[in-house]
Amino acid sequence: MLILHYLGLDHIGHISGPNSPLIGHKLSEMDSVLMKIHTSLQSKERETPLPNLLVLCGDHGMSETGSHGASSMEEVNTPLILISSAFERKPGDIRHPKHVQQTDVAATLAIALGLPIPKDSVGSLLFPVVEGRPMREQLRFLHLNTVQLSKLLQENVPSYEKDPGFEQFKMSERLHGNWIRLYLEEKHSEVLFNLGSKVLRQYLAALKTLSLSLSTQVAQYDMYSMMVGTVVVLEVLTLLLLSVPQALHRKAELEVPLSSPGFSLLFYLVILVLSAVHGLTGPQQRGRMGLPVMCWSETKATEAPLPPKGSEATRSGWYRCAVGSPA
Repeated sequence: MLILHYLGLDHIGHISGPNSPLIGHKLSEMDSVLMKIHTSLQSKERETPLPNLLVLCGDHGMSETGSHGASSMEEVNTPLILISSAFERKPGDIRHPKHVQQTDVAATLAIALGLPIPKDSVGSLLFPVVEGRPMREQLRFLHLNTVQLSKLLQENVPSYEKDPGFEQFKMSERLHGNWIRLYLEEKHSEVLFNLGSKVLRQYLAALKTLSLSLSTQVAQYDMYSMMVGTVVVLEVLTLLLLSVPQALHRKAELEVPLSSPGFSLLFYLVILVLSAVHGLTGPQQRGRMGLPVMCWSETKATEAPLPPKGSEATRSGWYRCAVGSPA
């Protein structure tokens, strides 16, 4: 795996903005770089049975002033292009770009590389990437993703059993089990295909609901702890401000002005009350998760059987080009 991060466009944008005349020249230069990389990858495919994959994406957009970090469409929308000779494209097959979430990239890359999905990832598989594979593999990939998201939901939501996404996940697993039993009996039938299509739709619906529910949990800030921290900081700043006149005096000795019994008592009472309330109610209110990080956790299926190690299903090749805009 090779990860390249080119800073030229970002540097120009920050200095001159996205409409700078230098942008066009730099884009042409990057086109040449991408052409060289793609040509090199194609030449190396003759030496290996597995196809290569080139992922082109941006980590952020840019405003009219050349900045980023806010929530405008120009700053949060970026292109995502997956290029591989393994993608099946027929002549005249025109596909319009689809909007996807940036969190979906990690889950998709993990499944494609045959790696466990990051434990705290809230993303879902970009299904167009694998829709050209056999039904058994498609369901297997979706099952791995829903198992990972359902475990994350159980760890962070006390009432996870009542979550619509978890209910959809359990229904999907039951239908998937029925499909597997039918698959072992007759591998080619219209009934098998129709049931598989139903399971697939159920998995996709469960993924969407689970991902949305978990993303909502991530966006919930611990307001109580933030308020406690703010009060403590204000108390400290008040003490410092009260000590300034004495510290600036010609014969001053640096000491914190806690000589007033009333002030000292008030300060410590506030700290004790906040600590007591924080200990009683804080843990229940602060349940939250971190953002997706490079933290790998083994994902185990509950009903659908794992494919043999080293098989085509575990290698999870790339099968279709998906174009979208991570948000």
